[in-house]
Amino acid sequence: MRYERQILMKEIGEEGQNTLNKSKVTVIGAGGLASPVLTYLACAGVGTITLIDYDTVSESNLNRQFLYHEKDMGMNKAEQAGDVLNSLNSQIKIIPVSERIDEKNIGKIINGADVVIDCVDNVETRLIVNRECIKQDIPLVEGGVYGFYGFVMSIKQDFPCLECIGYGNTKLKRPGPVLGAVVGVIGSLQAVECIKILLGLDEVLYGKMLNYDGLSVSFDLVELQKNDLCEVHGLLKD
Repeated sequence: MRYERQILMKEIGEEGQNTLNKSKVTVIGAGGLASPVLTYLACAGVGTITLIDYDTVSESNLNRQFLYHEKDMGMNKAEQAGDVLNSLNSQIKIIPVSERIDEKNIGKIINGADVVIDCVDNVETRLIVNRECIKQDIPLVEGGVYGFYGFVMSIKQDFPCLECIGYGNTKLKRPGPVLGAVVGVIGSLQAVECIKILLGLDEVLYGKMLNYDGLSVSFDLVELQKNDLCEVHGLLKD
């Protein structure tokens, strides 16, 4: 009964639901974007969700990170988010990991995942995750928010990655301006992309970036090109 409404969808059905129940997803970061991502994946019945975050809850998080409440300030995000998700769906497995992502541990952390979702807000970590997902040929769903604006893109070995589009040159203002509702839009889209990939559906955002403008209430789909000089893809040829 829990999944009845989505089993009714021809794109899912009982077979698709069984696929979701057997799937493994790793979510990097347990903050603003991860709040809708983790919530909707747990509610959809994704069987194993590993969430990575070394940080603690602060008051400035509460405008967008709805997995946490005032009483949680100072607590570890991964552990607190894990408790919330377990209370949402006791039928799935939640694995909270309190580690800071770096080049040494990323390979072990994402190994075995069917999909990785990046929900962090710094360029360095995004590039580390991007590189390792390309190396291990694991689909990656990226998302980012700045004020009223946001983007979503999906990445796979044979398609453009963050390095291809020059993301390493991005300079982010810290702390970045963020409207909680916009984070909700982008995080929800990331969850949809992840579910589509797990189910093997078409029209995944490979080679495309979906930009959202909350001020004009518009979406813009941009075609991306794989860069033949991309260092990340170049490593696959060595």
